[in-house]
Amino acid sequence: MAVTKWMPYSSVGAAISFVVGFVFSLPPAQVIVSAAMTATLIFSGLFFQSYGRDKEEQAKAQP
Repeated sequence: MAVTKWMPYSSVGAAISFVVGFVFSLPPAQVIVSAAMTATLIFSGLFFQSYGRDKEEQAKAQP
């Protein structure tokens, strides 16, 4: 299942956003929003990539 496969990558992306935000002393609200957007972007991109790959494989399998 793609959710369990790509969720750790999303978490790492959010963690990187948190670290960079706090190192640069950005306001916490901006850091939280940035982390959420990063996690969503990474997860959705990888999820749709998996969905497209699965769809292609199904199309090739059918005559």
